[in-house]
Amino acid sequence: MTDITPPHNDIVEKIEELNGYSNARANEYRIIVDQLDMLYKDIDSGKFGDAAKTGTWYLSIKKIKDDNPKPSNPETLQSELDALITLHHSDD
Repeated sequence: MTDITPPHNDIVEKIEELNGYSNARANEYRIIVDQLDMLYKDIDSGKFGDAAKTGTWYLSIKKIKDDNPKPSNPETLQSELDALITLHHSDD
């Protein structure tokens, strides 16, 4: 049996900084059945074009995205993560 060493905390933190928004969004999105129902109601009430941005589906998704923004510097975060992994694996 092989011992599995968990990653260092700084690696875990960097992964969360890089990808955490995606997990947070996924946890907040409603199930697809509810999203489709919202879209149907928005379309049924005539919300097309710019008016669609006032619909319940759009506003719901926009709030989740606004509350959990993508990092502005994913390339930099990925480079930092790669450096941390290299640093900690060079100790092995």
